[in-house]
Amino acid sequence: MARVAPQRGVSQAPAGALETWLPQVGTDRYYAQLYLPPGPRQALALIEALRGEIARIPASCSSPTVALPKLAWWREELAHLQRGSPRHAITRALGNQMPALPGAALALVSGVESLLGGYAHASRADRRAALLGAHGPLWACALAASRPTGQPVSPQTLQCAALVEEAYALRDARPLLEGGFSLVAQDSVATSVAQHGVLPVLPGAWHAAVLGVDIECTLVDLRQHLAQLTDRQALRPLATLARLAIATLEEVRAGGCRVWETRVELTPLRKLWLAWRERAGL
Repeated sequence: MARVAPQRGVSQAPAGALETWLPQVGTDRYYAQLYLPPGPRQALALIEALRGEIARIPASCSSPTVALPKLAWWREELAHLQRGSPRHAITRALGNQMPALPGAALALVSGVESLLGGYAHASRADRRAALLGAHGPLWACALAASRPTGQPVSPQTLQCAALVEEAYALRDARPLLEGGFSLVAQDSVATSVAQHGVLPVLPGAWHAAVLGVDIECTLVDLRQHLAQLTDRQALRPLATLARLAIATLEEVRAGGCRVWETRVELTPLRKLWLAWRERAGL
């Protein structure tokens, strides 16, 4: 079962106690980290908290002109982190324990900036490459922190991570698009026209038709990448999040891909069940 809520933006709260920024009970990121040992879980929670604050900016803003100053603030904060003088609760907690982290987070800031104001990509492959460039470095840090061996993360694994980010972006299409985030893929528009003829005019129906193509393709690719993911026990946070993303997109598809009108969220019990199944290797 899934819960469906009206679409709305997410406001950025002022900095406060660290616990308020970490993945909260009930969220997908929380269940993705649930079965990690305490040390890696805390490190991953901090990285995911940092990613969340940067990545959600477009969905929390009414336009790129509102989002860009917030991204500029994070660019400045990451420079403070590199100098050893961070100001935010998350960056203070991270400190200098991961030397590659400031550069990886800066790549996300730059990636989000580059995706603002363009609306569409020439193809799904172009969009995925943009998401990989934005999120890949921080995913590499996160997965390295969650693996006891500290082995480098393979390109195939990072492709899976980019697909996870794509899945959630499609689920949250309305606030992202309204905030000026580039999401529409022109080859999906062409495929939808070929399937349906003239596309509907109303935004909800138009996006259901076009993003329905995206959702189907992303589901196929994400299932394939998850099945091919090696060393899944060590990569459990990614594998769990991929399973949650697949289940979420399946619910979106079952509801007619009405991403403009609704935001689908799995129930906490179902998230816990999927996380447990991944831990058990089922």
